[in-house]
Amino acid sequence: MQFSLSTIAAAALFFAATEAHPQGSFFSFSGSARPTGHHGGHHHGHGHNGTQSGGQPSGVVPSFGVPSGTGAAPAFSAIPTGAASVSFPVPAASSTGTVAAKDDEDEDSDDDKSSTSTSSASIETGSSFSNSSSSATATYAPAGTAASTTFPTAAGESTLSEPMVITDSFDGGMVRFGRGVECGGQSEGGDSDAVFQVEEGGTLKNVIIGADQSEGVHCMGACTIENVWWEAVCEDALTIKQESGVSYVIGGGAQGAEDKVVQHNGGGTVSISGFYVSDFGKMYRSCGNCDTMYERHVIVDSVVADSGSSTFVGINSNYGDTATITNSCITNTKKICEEFEGNDTGDEPESIGDGISASCIYTEADISAC
Repeated sequence: MQFSLSTIAAAALFFAATEAHPQGSFFSFSGSARPTGHHGGHHHGHGHNGTQSGGQPSGVVPSFGVPSGTGAAPAFSAIPTGAASVSFPVPAASSTGTVAAKDDEDEDSDDDKSSTSTSSASIETGSSFSNSSSSATATYAPAGTAASTTFPTAAGESTLSEPMVITDSFDGGMVRFGRGVECGGQSEGGDSDAVFQVEEGGTLKNVIIGADQSEGVHCMGACTIENVWWEAVCEDALTIKQESGVSYVIGGGAQGAEDKVVQHNGGGTVSISGFYVSDFGKMYRSCGNCDTMYERHVIVDSVVADSGSSTFVGINSNYGDTATITNSCITNTKKICEEFEGNDTGDEPESIGDGISASCIYTEADISAC
């Protein structure tokens, strides 16, 4: 494509005009832009503020730039073509330090699924969990959570004909929920017998579980159970079925459990903080003879427990289980932390010891913070 002398001259005059008025300049010339309009045309005059007073310029089309003045930008009927693309560099991640607002991004990730005998997750002494694939540290027991020893008064009643499935978040407003059935004792029930079934990533909060049920709450994946109260535990209060990740029990309480309050059948970690339990068999038990066995961890902080007939927590140390207890008040309970030799054959697991050890992590002060 060729340009006439008049076109070149017009372009030169236009360039000179914009140079003479830099505060009103809205464009820069791009040699790769296509000419528009007709070859022999000329451009009309421009006001001092850089706005067009006539038609569009012919010849070389200006590319868009950042206004340096305060005038209004001219309107264009076509977007110039041939402009070079622009890419923005992504800052490299620092090898040290923390990333704001990402602390909990991978907290429930399935990237570190436990096997039947080992897990890539490791637990540090105290209340923190370390993921081998990340340098970030997540605190599982929320700081400052204090247990209440007073069961709340129900704001209403609701009897469910089938489990309520929670996929996101459900706030029960302190209504008492049940299934309208009598407790069947320690006979094993299923998911269909639960009052609530919480899916992966779901949250159940501000709920009272009445006595007219048998299976309480089932978490099918990593979940959050917040301020949930079991007035009369039947077979189990809460069953955890996640394969990996962390489930949180924050606040709330349970009473009257002949056997277990929290039954951990899946893998990963359960964090229990600010929880109250009384008149129970075991506050927490890692399944001792499930068909699929995992390495499991429990972190207990600021829990008040009274009158435990068996053990506060029970774990299978031969599978790498650990229990970490801090800032808790445990009274009138037979054992604090009991270790078992778990199996996947269905046999009754054998007790192999109890008390402070490499698997049962606590001090006397940690269980007498009353």
